[in-house]
Amino acid sequence: MKLKILVGIALTLCLCACFSSPSSRFYMLNALEESAASGMAGADQNSMSICVGPVVLSEYLDRKQLSVRDGGNEVLYSEFHRWAEPLDAAFSRVLVENLSLLLGTSRINVFPWRSASPADYQVRFMLLRFNGDPSGNAELKVRWSLEAAGRKEPVFDRITSIVEPVESGKHEDLVRAQNNALNKLSREIARVIQQAAGQANQISE
Repeated sequence: MKLKILVGIALTLCLCACFSSPSSRFYMLNALEESAASGMAGADQNSMSICVGPVVLSEYLDRKQLSVRDGGNEVLYSEFHRWAEPLDAAFSRVLVENLSLLLGTSRINVFPWRSASPADYQVRFMLLRFNGDPSGNAELKVRWSLEAAGRKEPVFDRITSIVEPVESGKHEDLVRAQNNALNKLSREIARVIQQAAGQANQISE
């Protein structure tokens, strides 16, 4: 009797091993390399302070799994392909690193701003799309606004859409394309902040 029980347990373990789910893979977003960001910052921007956030996610993006669109109304979630950190935190982290490099300032942090004096500029985000098709394109669609200290209305408010081709049908290449789109958004925001700072300097002069 005991032998039958042991054989049954062994068979069960073998079957579990044969039909076990594949292990999950985790992905993170990376900031620009320093060499790719050189030459953009102006000498007068080193003292500029910037608050990044809040980043508000569309509810369907607020989950660990990567979301994949089929080109229609259906959204699929990749159970075994996940973000290594909450997407809003990853988005904020990369933007802080990128804008610090692009604008040459270390006075930059995520929302909420904890300094006693307000930040010179604050960038707010509503992430509308951040997904794609591993066999096609990645898409980033975000509404973002730039606020300046002492001004009631945003100095800039727009919706940016960026589409990046995916090199293959692999999820890691989809994430790489999403990362490229976020880096392009970072450059766009940096240019707008530069313009706003230049206009402010002209007014103060």
